[in-house]
Amino acid sequence: MAFDYSHLFDNEKGLIDTWRDIYDDHLSVPENLLNLLPKFVLLPDDYYDIIAAYMLIPSALAKVVPYLFLYGQSGTGKSTLGKLISYFWGVPINTSGDTYASIRNGLNDRKYQDLEIPSKDPSFPSIYKKVEVNTGMVWDDIDSSVLINTPYLFRMLKVGYDSSTDKISISSENRGENLEFRCFSLKVFSSISPIHLEDSLKELQRRLIVIPFKRIEDVSDERLAQLGTTRDTWQKHLLNINAFDWKGFNRLFANFWNPELAEVYLLTRKTLTNTLTGLSSKERAISLDLLSAGIASGIWRDEIQGVARLKAYFNWFEREINQFSGTSKYLEDYISLEQKHAQEAKSSLQISATDLRSQISTWFNQGWILEKPKPKHLKALMAELGLVLHQGYWIKR
Repeated sequence: MAFDYSHLFDNEKGLIDTWRDIYDDHLSVPENLLNLLPKFVLLPDDYYDIIAAYMLIPSALAKVVPYLFLYGQSGTGKSTLGKLISYFWGVPINTSGDTYASIRNGLNDRKYQDLEIPSKDPSFPSIYKKVEVNTGMVWDDIDSSVLINTPYLFRMLKVGYDSSTDKISISSENRGENLEFRCFSLKVFSSISPIHLEDSLKELQRRLIVIPFKRIEDVSDERLAQLGTTRDTWQKHLLNINAFDWKGFNRLFANFWNPELAEVYLLTRKTLTNTLTGLSSKERAISLDLLSAGIASGIWRDEIQGVARLKAYFNWFEREINQFSGTSKYLEDYISLEQKHAQEAKSSLQISATDLRSQISTWFNQGWILEKPKPKHLKALMAELGLVLHQGYWIKR
């Protein structure tokens, strides 16, 4: 026998929790985001305000936006944050299996909408104007190989961060005609691959805001205490995002940037364009709209606080890049020495994975590198140097 269960999901019945049960109507949307984010994901670094500011960027007003890259091992909360952002923006979550046409059409449908404008002419009650609205895209679990082997996706990410260079021409069904696809929008994607460290994807590196994720056992006790939890209680601290009905949550974002607040945003960006200091030219290039959203929305009280928070992030990112750049240099020298030994022995290059791990431990213990690379990092670093792991040995590709 078939049953219709749809009526059981009516909010009025109180059989399921909704986002309104954890939303405080006495607080602003930005304040609520800052409250909600730690309830669903535990971050090893305090970047909740940067995430909230990014979620609030009005893409229809923005000029240059970075991409939010959620990086970490499986089971660390990346997909949960991606879901929360997709609910807030009212967008689907894309995967590596989605076709270019579906991604393009989906963005176009969301990005441009008809706005009804009352007419003064009684014979024409209303007129409609196509306007650009604030929106974004969310991808879950994009491996670095997907970006390398999927030219359309890489191209979209390569040009879609700048509204002045986001045009992609695609062939039309009509012979001799091309269609224009404007791919500028907010973009969030997650991966267990260190995309921000791979030389083959360096063009993306300067467009990223990387949010690191760690498993609970790798988060310090001090950080857990800051989040008001412990190793024994963290599961009670976190809410299950799938336990809530998020219908209507996207209206918060859709209605946030009213004309008055949009003016504040544009004025803030205009001021920052002339006054912003404290960031490098590369950092500044992707930060103006992010800072403007954070300040105009009230995430940050002023330019000084916003710049300080972004500078703290960029300092971490620089250490992350330099740390693995240093490791790469030691690996390169080690491989060169092993290659020399192999040539002298008239044999092919084979480096024992066990011996390499031991050598890395030596570098770490002697203070030459700050952290031993995890297997995924090491695989990426060795791939950049032309080696792959095969049956316990690193060999030439």
